[in-house]
Amino acid sequence: MSADTTTTPAINAVSVVVPVHNEATHLPGCLRHLQAAADHLLRQRPGLSVAMIFVLDRCTDDSAAILCHAASSDPRQVLLHVDHGNVGANRATGVKHALELRAADGIPVEHVWLAFTDADTRVPVDWLSRQLEWAGTGIAAVVGTIEPDRDELGERLFQLWEADYDRGEDHDHIHGANLGVRADAYAAVGGFGSLAAHEDVDLVQRLRRSGFRVKATGTTHAITSGRLTGRAKEGFADYLASLDS
Repeated sequence: MSADTTTTPAINAVSVVVPVHNEATHLPGCLRHLQAAADHLLRQRPGLSVAMIFVLDRCTDDSAAILCHAASSDPRQVLLHVDHGNVGANRATGVKHALELRAADGIPVEHVWLAFTDADTRVPVDWLSRQLEWAGTGIAAVVGTIEPDRDELGERLFQLWEADYDRGEDHDHIHGANLGVRADAYAAVGGFGSLAAHEDVDLVQRLRRSGFRVKATGTTHAITSGRLTGRAKEGFADYLASLDS
């Protein structure tokens, strides 16, 4: 696909990919919000196909049990078990499986939208519908904003974080917890690398360098964990912890 194409293929399928590592505490909230976002999208676009793919990496808590219970009543949910110890590899594995499922259904890659969040994150109800609105204008990737859970982080650190964070349009943040990409653009730049951190930044930078249109917007805003000890080094939790230094 040429990055400057004047024709925007219609999106017929959405696949949400969520890496999971010992997130039993946050998963119920993540699930509720993802299901609400999928339901909202399908009310707006009834003919769309939506799948949620959870990639469980070395989970030793109740994450798998929570997701198995949820999947038993929601066929849109798919569970993958991996042994990567690497968030970039987890996201890439989820996408690979998502595109294999779509291909089996006869849906070409250019008609698939990939959405990414994290298992400790609660997306807004219009999260997917807003991403597809941008996709309809020829945008290849949508980069949203996040905020740490105010109750979990505490008021003093939340105010320090808020003072240094831009929630406006054309912001300069990139979060794997709030990201959407057209699947053919994703494939054109080689997808996620097997990086232990900043795999989201790396992907978006390659999309931009390749000439794909990327929209950074505050209109898709998610709430993520405010914990100070994260699942990956150099992640959002490490940044939050640095505010107290």
